[in-house]
Amino acid sequence: MASHSHVLLRSVLEFDEEDAQVLFDEAAHRLILIKHREFVALPLRKFQASGFGCSEQVIRCDNGGKVEAVRFSLNHRFAAVQRSSVELEFMDLLMGGGFTHKCHGSSKTRWRILGFQWTGTPVSDFFVVTSVGVEFYLVLPDRKMLKMVKALSLAVSWCMYSHETRLLLLATGVQVKSLF
Repeated sequence: MASHSHVLLRSVLEFDEEDAQVLFDEAAHRLILIKHREFVALPLRKFQASGFGCSEQVIRCDNGGKVEAVRFSLNHRFAAVQRSSVELEFMDLLMGGGFTHKCHGSSKTRWRILGFQWTGTPVSDFFVVTSVGVEFYLVLPDRKMLKMVKALSLAVSWCMYSHETRLLLLATGVQVKSLF
């Protein structure tokens, strides 16, 4: 007879608004529940004899504007919050405060953020995929800024990232016929 495991989560946030969404941050192992101006992050622990467990960390963004997406740094010190199609806010969860960052994109064409992720590699701490390329950054918390390490310019239609393999897949080209 097969054994089945189930995950049960208690209610942590009511979703009365139409723009509520649920995301999984693979790198930080957190389930993220977003409701317009706030988000709840549930760190998922490894399977234990009693089943899966979680604890909650509630961060309210009452004056920051709309939350479109959230990613936590691998050491859980920072949260990168996408506020618009071109701007990110970096919240320092340990020291308080933070800073905003507008991606470089392109001044000649209309562009938008397609995805962003903390990498945990020696080359860059963070990357942003936009519709006009990929930008790799080091995070400088003392200076409240990102330092660009490298940028690739190419038309990107969609992207996918696997933190486990550190593989970034980009669909590029005018007719989306190339994978990069």
